[in-house]
Amino acid sequence: MNAPVVAGDVIAEQYRVDRVLGSGGAGTVIAASHLARGQRVALRLLPGDCTPARAERFLREARAAMQLRSEHAARVLDVGQLGAGVPYAVTEHLEGRDLSELLRERSPLELHEALDFVLQACVALAEAHAAGIVHGALEPASLFLTTASGGATLVKVLDLGLANEPPGARGGDAAARPDGALGAPLYMAPEQVRSSDPVDARADIWSLGAILYRLLTGQPPFEASSFADLARRVASAEPALPSALRSDVPPAVERAVLGCLAKDRARRPANVAELSLALAPHAPATGQERAQRAARMLGATLPSRSRASLPTIGLGLGLDARLRAAPPQKPRDGAGQGAPASSPAPDQGAPGRGRSTARLALIAAIASLIALLGAVAVRSGASGEPPPAERPERAASPETTAR
Repeated sequence: MNAPVVAGDVIAEQYRVDRVLGSGGAGTVIAASHLARGQRVALRLLPGDCTPARAERFLREARAAMQLRSEHAARVLDVGQLGAGVPYAVTEHLEGRDLSELLRERSPLELHEALDFVLQACVALAEAHAAGIVHGALEPASLFLTTASGGATLVKVLDLGLANEPPGARGGDAAARPDGALGAPLYMAPEQVRSSDPVDARADIWSLGAILYRLLTGQPPFEASSFADLARRVASAEPALPSALRSDVPPAVERAVLGCLAKDRARRPANVAELSLALAPHAPATGQERAQRAARMLGATLPSRSRASLPTIGLGLGLDARLRAAPPQKPRDGAGQGAPASSPAPDQGAPGRGRSTARLALIAAIASLIALLGAVAVRSGASGEPPPAERPERAASPETTAR
Protein backbone atom coordinates (compact mmCIF):
# COMPACT_ATOMS: atom_id res chain seq x y z
CA MET A 1 0.00 0.00 0.00
CA ASN A 2 1.31 3.44 -0.93
CA ALA A 3 1.90 5.85 1.93
CA PRO A 4 -0.45 8.87 2.05
CA VAL A 5 2.52 11.20 2.69
CA VAL A 6 6.11 11.54 1.49
CA ALA A 7 9.28 13.06 2.92
CA GLY A 8 9.00 16.84 3.14
CA ASP A 9 5.23 16.95 3.68
CA VAL A 10 4.00 18.92 6.69
CA ILE A 11 1.36 17.33 8.93
CA ALA A 12 -0.97 19.40 11.10
CA GLU A 13 1.07 22.50 10.18
CA GLN A 14 3.80 21.60 12.67
CA TYR A 15 5.37 18.21 11.88
CA ARG A 16 7.66 17.78 8.86
CA VAL A 17 7.87 14.24 7.48
CA ASP A 18 11.48 13.00 7.49
CA ARG A 19 10.74 9.51 6.20
CA VAL A 20 7.94 6.94 6.10
CA LEU A 21 8.77 3.97 8.29
CA GLY A 22 5.91 1.74 7.18
CA SER A 23 2.40 1.74 5.77
CA GLY A 24 -0.35 -0.86 5.64
CA GLY A 25 -3.80 -1.81 6.84
CA ALA A 26 -3.02 -0.64 10.40
CA GLY A 27 -2.04 2.83 9.18
CA THR A 28 1.16 4.71 8.44
CA VAL A 29 4.13 5.22 10.78
CA ILE A 30 6.30 8.27 10.10
CA ALA A 31 9.55 9.72 11.43
CA ALA A 32 9.11 13.49 11.67
CA SER A 33 10.45 16.68 13.23
CA HIS A 34 8.59 19.46 15.01
CA LEU A 35 9.00 22.60 12.89
CA ALA A 36 9.32 25.06 15.79
CA ARG A 37 11.22 22.99 18.36
CA GLY A 38 13.23 20.73 16.08
CA GLN A 39 12.18 17.79 18.27
CA ARG A 40 12.29 14.40 16.58
CA VAL A 41 9.05 12.46 16.94
CA ALA A 42 7.14 9.54 15.45
CA LEU A 43 3.65 9.90 14.00
CA ARG A 44 0.99 7.32 13.39
CA LEU A 45 -1.83 8.03 10.95
CA LEU A 46 -4.87 5.80 10.71
CA PRO A 47 -5.94 4.76 7.20
CA GLY A 48 -8.13 7.31 5.48
CA ASP A 49 -10.90 4.70 5.07
CA CYS A 50 -11.04 3.70 8.75
CA THR A 51 -14.52 3.53 10.25
CA PRO A 52 -15.83 6.42 12.39
CA ALA A 53 -16.03 4.05 15.36
CA ARG A 54 -12.36 3.13 15.06
CA ALA A 55 -11.34 6.76 14.58
CA GLU A 56 -13.28 7.78 17.69
CA ARG A 57 -11.73 4.96 19.73
CA PHE A 58 -8.26 5.88 18.47
CA LEU A 59 -8.66 9.48 19.62
CA ARG A 60 -10.17 8.49 22.97
CA GLU A 61 -7.49 5.94 23.84
CA ALA A 62 -4.63 8.10 22.58
CA ARG A 63 -5.76 10.93 24.87
CA ALA A 64 -5.91 8.45 27.76
CA ALA A 65 -2.42 7.20 26.88
CA MET A 66 -1.05 10.74 27.21
CA GLN A 67 -1.55 10.30 30.97
CA LEU A 68 0.69 7.21 31.21
CA ARG A 69 3.87 7.97 33.14
CA SER A 70 5.78 4.68 33.20
CA GLU A 71 9.24 4.86 31.67
CA HIS A 72 8.39 1.50 30.05
CA ALA A 73 5.61 2.97 27.89
CA ALA A 74 6.43 4.94 24.75
CA ARG A 75 5.00 8.38 25.54
CA VAL A 76 2.14 9.84 23.51
CA LEU A 77 2.89 13.57 23.10
CA ASP A 78 0.02 14.84 20.96
CA VAL A 79 -3.16 13.67 19.27
CA GLY A 80 -5.48 15.24 16.72
CA GLN A 81 -7.20 15.01 13.35
CA LEU A 82 -6.15 16.21 9.93
CA GLY A 83 -8.40 18.34 7.76
CA ALA A 84 -9.86 15.23 6.12
CA GLY A 85 -10.76 13.83 9.54
CA VAL A 86 -7.89 11.30 9.62
CA PRO A 87 -6.75 10.79 13.25
CA TYR A 88 -3.08 10.96 14.15
CA ALA A 89 -0.97 10.52 17.27
CA VAL A 90 2.53 11.80 17.99
CA THR A 91 4.86 9.69 20.12
CA GLU A 92 8.37 10.12 21.43
CA HIS A 93 11.30 9.34 19.14
CA LEU A 94 13.33 6.35 20.36
CA GLU A 95 16.87 5.29 19.57
CA GLY A 96 17.54 1.57 19.51
CA ARG A 97 15.83 -1.47 17.99
CA ASP A 98 12.81 -3.60 18.68
CA LEU A 99 12.90 -7.10 20.09
CA SER A 100 12.15 -8.76 16.75
CA GLU A 101 15.40 -7.33 15.37
CA LEU A 102 17.34 -8.75 18.31
CA LEU A 103 15.73 -12.17 17.75
CA ARG A 104 16.86 -12.16 14.13
CA GLU A 105 20.40 -11.67 15.42
CA ARG A 106 20.33 -14.28 18.20
CA SER A 107 17.66 -16.61 19.50
CA PRO A 108 16.77 -17.97 21.98
CA LEU A 109 17.80 -15.46 24.65
CA GLU A 110 19.39 -16.10 28.00
CA LEU A 111 16.83 -16.88 30.70
CA HIS A 112 17.57 -13.80 32.84
CA GLU A 113 17.45 -11.54 29.78
CA ALA A 114 14.13 -12.90 28.52
CA LEU A 115 12.49 -12.58 31.94
CA ASP A 116 13.84 -9.06 32.43
CA PHE A 117 12.38 -7.89 29.10
CA VAL A 118 8.95 -9.35 29.86
CA LEU A 119 8.89 -7.98 33.42
CA GLN A 120 9.65 -4.48 32.14
CA ALA A 121 6.79 -4.81 29.67
CA CYS A 122 4.52 -5.93 32.54
CA VAL A 123 5.12 -2.61 34.35
CA ALA A 124 3.94 -0.61 31.31
CA LEU A 125 0.95 -2.88 30.75
CA ALA A 126 -0.05 -2.72 34.42
CA GLU A 127 -0.41 1.06 34.19
CA ALA A 128 -2.21 0.82 30.85
CA HIS A 129 -4.63 -1.88 32.04
CA ALA A 130 -5.38 0.12 35.18
CA ALA A 131 -6.38 2.99 32.86
CA GLY A 132 -8.60 0.70 30.81
CA ILE A 133 -6.18 0.51 27.86
CA VAL A 134 -5.60 -2.87 26.17
CA HIS A 135 -2.82 -3.15 23.62
CA GLY A 136 -4.43 -5.95 21.62
CA ALA A 137 -1.57 -6.59 19.17
CA LEU A 138 1.51 -7.36 21.24
CA GLU A 139 4.41 -9.10 19.49
CA PRO A 140 8.22 -8.88 19.80
CA ALA A 141 8.19 -5.84 17.50
CA SER A 142 6.02 -4.07 20.11
CA LEU A 143 8.86 -4.15 22.67
CA PHE A 144 11.47 -1.54 21.85
CA LEU A 145 14.96 -1.84 23.34
CA THR A 146 16.65 1.43 24.16
CA THR A 147 19.25 2.48 26.76
CA ALA A 148 18.52 3.97 30.17
CA SER A 149 20.64 6.77 31.62
CA GLY A 150 22.71 4.27 33.63
CA GLY A 151 23.46 2.16 30.55
CA ALA A 152 21.03 -0.71 31.23
CA THR A 153 18.63 -1.94 28.54
CA LEU A 154 15.27 -0.21 28.87
CA VAL A 155 12.18 -1.82 27.35
CA LYS A 156 9.41 0.45 26.08
CA VAL A 157 6.06 -0.90 24.90
CA LEU A 158 5.07 0.73 21.62
CA ASP A 159 1.58 1.80 20.52
CA LEU A 160 -0.10 1.67 23.92
CA GLY A 161 -3.41 3.49 23.67
CA LEU A 162 -3.38 3.70 19.89
CA ALA A 163 -6.46 1.50 19.42
CA ASN A 164 -4.59 -1.39 17.87
CA GLU A 165 -6.85 -3.36 15.59
CA PRO A 166 -6.99 -7.09 16.41
CA PRO A 167 -4.69 -8.75 13.83
CA GLY A 168 -7.40 -11.15 12.65
CA ALA A 169 -9.80 -8.33 11.88
CA ARG A 170 -7.94 -7.54 8.68
CA GLY A 171 -8.15 -11.10 7.36
CA GLY A 172 -5.46 -13.64 6.65
CA ASP A 173 -3.82 -11.95 3.68
CA ALA A 174 -3.67 -8.50 5.25
CA ALA A 175 -2.39 -9.93 8.53
CA ALA A 176 0.60 -11.42 6.76
CA ARG A 177 3.72 -9.37 6.23
CA PRO A 178 5.01 -8.59 2.73
CA ASP A 179 7.54 -11.42 2.97
CA GLY A 180 4.71 -13.89 3.67
CA ALA A 181 5.62 -14.35 7.35
CA LEU A 182 2.88 -13.96 9.92
CA GLY A 183 3.58 -11.21 12.44
CA ALA A 184 1.33 -10.30 15.37
CA PRO A 185 -1.14 -13.19 14.73
CA LEU A 186 1.54 -15.59 16.01
CA TYR A 187 1.04 -14.00 19.44
CA MET A 188 -2.74 -13.60 19.28
CA ALA A 189 -5.14 -15.05 21.88
CA PRO A 190 -7.82 -17.60 20.92
CA GLU A 191 -10.62 -15.10 21.60
CA GLN A 192 -9.05 -12.80 19.01
CA VAL A 193 -8.91 -15.67 16.54
CA ARG A 194 -12.60 -16.41 17.03
CA SER A 195 -13.83 -12.82 16.84
CA SER A 196 -12.72 -9.27 16.08
CA ASP A 197 -14.85 -7.94 18.95
CA PRO A 198 -13.05 -5.93 21.66
CA VAL A 199 -10.99 -8.04 24.07
CA ASP A 200 -9.82 -7.45 27.62
CA ALA A 201 -6.44 -7.36 29.32
CA ARG A 202 -6.19 -11.14 29.37
CA ALA A 203 -5.55 -11.09 25.62
CA ASP A 204 -2.38 -9.10 26.39
CA ILE A 205 -1.45 -11.71 29.01
CA TRP A 206 -1.71 -14.44 26.36
CA SER A 207 0.51 -12.37 24.06
CA LEU A 208 3.10 -11.86 26.82
CA GLY A 209 3.19 -15.61 27.41
CA ALA A 210 3.61 -16.25 23.68
CA ILE A 211 6.41 -13.68 23.49
CA LEU A 212 8.20 -15.23 26.49
CA TYR A 213 7.77 -18.67 24.90
CA ARG A 214 9.48 -17.31 21.77
CA LEU A 215 12.31 -15.70 23.74
CA LEU A 216 13.01 -18.90 25.67
CA THR A 217 12.60 -21.53 22.95
CA GLY A 218 13.45 -19.69 19.75
CA GLN A 219 10.02 -20.35 18.22
CA PRO A 220 6.44 -19.14 18.80
CA PRO A 221 4.05 -21.52 20.57
CA PHE A 222 2.22 -22.19 17.29
CA GLU A 223 3.50 -21.96 13.73
CA ALA A 224 1.63 -22.14 10.44
CA SER A 225 1.92 -21.13 6.81
CA SER A 226 -1.38 -19.23 6.71
CA PHE A 227 -3.59 -17.28 9.05
CA ALA A 228 -6.41 -19.83 8.74
CA ASP A 229 -4.10 -22.70 9.71
CA LEU A 230 -2.67 -20.68 12.58
CA ALA A 231 -6.17 -19.87 13.83
CA ARG A 232 -7.04 -23.59 13.96
CA ARG A 233 -3.89 -24.40 15.91
CA VAL A 234 -4.30 -21.58 18.40
CA ALA A 235 -7.93 -22.54 19.02
CA SER A 236 -7.47 -26.29 19.49
CA ALA A 237 -3.82 -27.44 19.74
CA GLU A 238 -1.49 -27.40 22.75
CA PRO A 239 2.02 -25.95 22.47
CA ALA A 240 5.08 -28.10 23.05
CA LEU A 241 6.41 -27.88 26.58
CA PRO A 242 9.14 -25.22 26.78
CA SER A 243 11.25 -27.65 28.81
CA ALA A 244 11.11 -30.10 25.91
CA LEU A 245 12.73 -27.48 23.70
CA ARG A 246 15.13 -26.06 26.29
CA SER A 247 16.31 -28.01 29.30
CA ASP A 248 17.18 -25.09 31.60
CA VAL A 249 13.66 -23.61 31.74
CA PRO A 250 12.66 -23.70 35.45
CA PRO A 251 9.41 -25.57 36.16
CA ALA A 252 7.87 -22.45 37.72
CA VAL A 253 8.61 -20.38 34.61
CA GLU A 254 7.18 -23.12 32.40
CA ARG A 255 3.99 -23.18 34.47
CA ALA A 256 3.71 -19.40 34.19
CA VAL A 257 4.12 -19.46 30.39
CA LEU A 258 1.59 -22.26 29.95
CA GLY A 259 -0.77 -20.49 32.31
CA CYS A 260 -0.69 -17.44 30.04
CA LEU A 261 -1.48 -19.70 27.07
CA ALA A 262 -4.59 -21.27 28.60
CA LYS A 263 -7.41 -21.40 26.04
CA ASP A 264 -9.93 -20.36 28.68
CA ARG A 265 -8.97 -16.81 29.63
CA ALA A 266 -10.48 -17.31 33.10
CA ARG A 267 -7.64 -19.77 33.78
CA ARG A 268 -4.87 -17.34 32.83
CA PRO A 269 -3.14 -15.12 35.40
CA ALA A 270 -5.69 -12.59 36.60
CA ASN A 271 -3.41 -9.66 35.72
CA VAL A 272 0.16 -8.82 34.78
CA ALA A 273 1.07 -8.27 38.43
CA GLU A 274 0.24 -11.90 39.15
CA LEU A 275 2.35 -12.99 36.18
CA SER A 276 5.23 -10.75 37.31
CA LEU A 277 5.23 -12.24 40.79
CA ALA A 278 5.47 -15.75 39.36
CA LEU A 279 8.45 -14.83 37.16
CA ALA A 280 10.32 -12.60 39.64
CA PRO A 281 12.19 -15.35 41.59
CA HIS A 282 14.02 -16.40 38.41
CA ALA A 283 14.67 -12.91 37.03
CA PRO A 284 17.48 -10.45 37.82
CA ALA A 285 17.43 -8.71 41.21
CA THR A 286 15.11 -5.98 39.90
CA GLY A 287 12.36 -8.50 39.16
CA GLN A 288 10.75 -8.39 42.60
CA GLU A 289 10.66 -4.59 42.59
CA ARG A 290 9.03 -4.59 39.15
CA ALA A 291 6.41 -7.10 40.28
CA GLN A 292 5.55 -4.88 43.24
CA ARG A 293 5.33 -1.81 40.96
CA ALA A 294 2.93 -3.63 38.69
CA ALA A 295 0.82 -4.58 41.71
CA ARG A 296 0.69 -1.01 42.98
CA MET A 297 -0.37 0.29 39.57
CA LEU A 298 -3.24 -2.20 39.47
CA GLY A 299 -4.25 -1.44 43.04
CA ALA A 300 -3.53 -5.05 44.06
CA THR A 301 -1.82 -5.86 47.36
CA LEU A 302 0.65 -8.65 46.78
CA PRO A 303 2.75 -10.27 49.53
CA SER A 304 6.27 -8.96 50.04
CA ARG A 305 8.33 -12.06 50.57
CA SER A 306 11.79 -13.39 49.92
CA ARG A 307 12.61 -14.38 46.34
CA ALA A 308 12.95 -18.02 47.40
CA SER A 309 9.39 -18.20 48.77
CA LEU A 310 7.51 -16.42 45.98
CA PRO A 311 4.67 -18.57 44.62
CA THR A 312 4.26 -19.72 41.07
CA ILE A 313 1.17 -20.10 38.94
CA GLY A 314 0.05 -23.38 37.49
CA LEU A 315 -2.02 -23.90 34.39
CA GLY A 316 -4.27 -20.92 34.86
CA LEU A 317 -4.30 -21.10 38.67
CA GLY A 318 -3.97 -17.64 40.21
CA LEU A 319 -1.88 -16.59 43.18
CA ASP A 320 -4.84 -14.94 44.86
CA ALA A 321 -8.40 -15.90 43.91
CA ARG A 322 -9.71 -12.68 45.40
CA LEU A 323 -8.00 -10.70 42.65
CA ARG A 324 -10.19 -12.56 40.14
CA ALA A 325 -13.48 -12.09 41.97
CA ALA A 326 -13.21 -8.45 43.03
CA PRO A 327 -12.23 -5.26 41.18
CA PRO A 328 -8.80 -3.84 42.11
CA GLN A 329 -8.83 -1.76 45.27
CA LYS A 330 -6.14 0.59 46.45
CA PRO A 331 -4.52 -0.45 49.73
CA ARG A 332 -5.41 1.75 52.70
CA ASP A 333 -2.73 3.93 54.24
CA GLY A 334 -0.88 2.03 56.92
CA ALA A 335 -2.31 -1.31 55.88
CA GLY A 336 0.08 -4.25 55.89
CA GLN A 337 0.92 -6.25 52.83
CA GLY A 338 -1.60 -8.97 52.02
CA ALA A 339 -0.95 -12.47 53.29
CA PRO A 340 -0.52 -15.33 50.83
CA ALA A 341 -3.76 -16.48 49.23
CA SER A 342 -2.97 -20.07 50.15
CA SER A 343 -3.27 -19.48 53.90
CA PRO A 344 -6.09 -17.08 54.78
CA ALA A 345 -7.38 -17.06 58.34
CA PRO A 346 -10.78 -18.79 58.49
CA ASP A 347 -12.49 -15.77 60.03
CA GLN A 348 -10.97 -13.10 57.80
CA GLY A 349 -11.40 -12.38 54.11
CA ALA A 350 -8.12 -10.46 53.66
CA PRO A 351 -5.74 -10.93 56.63
CA GLY A 352 -2.94 -8.42 56.91
CA ARG A 353 0.57 -9.10 57.98
CA GLY A 354 0.31 -6.34 60.62
CA ARG A 355 -2.56 -8.13 62.40
CA SER A 356 -0.70 -11.45 62.31
CA THR A 357 2.35 -9.79 63.83
CA ALA A 358 0.19 -8.23 66.54
CA ARG A 359 -1.27 -11.61 67.48
CA LEU A 360 2.20 -13.14 67.71
CA ALA A 361 3.38 -10.26 69.87
CA LEU A 362 0.39 -10.68 72.22
CA ILE A 363 1.03 -14.43 72.56
CA ALA A 364 4.70 -13.76 73.33
CA ALA A 365 3.77 -11.16 75.96
CA ILE A 366 1.35 -13.54 77.69
CA ALA A 367 3.98 -16.30 77.70
CA SER A 368 6.53 -13.92 79.23
CA LEU A 369 4.05 -12.86 81.94
CA ILE A 370 3.30 -16.48 82.82
CA ALA A 371 7.01 -17.25 83.04
CA LEU A 372 7.59 -14.20 85.25
CA LEU A 373 4.78 -15.15 87.67
CA GLY A 374 6.13 -18.68 87.81
CA ALA A 375 9.60 -17.42 88.71
CA VAL A 376 8.18 -15.20 91.46
CA ALA A 377 6.22 -18.14 92.85
CA VAL A 378 9.37 -20.28 92.98
CA ARG A 379 11.35 -17.60 94.79
CA SER A 380 8.55 -16.96 97.26
CA GLY A 381 8.17 -20.67 97.99
CA ALA A 382 11.89 -21.00 98.71
CA SER A 383 11.80 -18.18 101.28
CA GLY A 384 8.71 -19.54 103.08
CA GLU A 385 6.68 -16.45 102.26
CA PRO A 386 3.49 -16.48 100.26
CA PRO A 387 3.72 -14.92 96.84
CA PRO A 388 2.61 -11.28 96.55
CA ALA A 389 -0.82 -12.23 95.28
CA GLU A 390 -1.48 -14.32 98.42
CA ARG A 391 -0.09 -11.97 101.12
CA PRO A 392 -2.69 -10.33 103.39
CA GLU A 393 -2.97 -6.59 103.18
CA ARG A 394 -1.35 -4.76 106.15
CA ALA A 395 -2.04 -1.26 107.27
CA ALA A 396 1.04 0.94 107.50
CA SER A 397 2.15 1.19 111.18
CA PRO A 398 3.58 4.36 112.70
CA GLU A 399 7.03 2.73 112.82
CA THR A 400 6.85 1.90 109.12
CA THR A 401 5.70 5.42 108.34
CA ALA A 402 8.55 6.87 110.36
CA ARG A 403 11.09 4.73 108.55
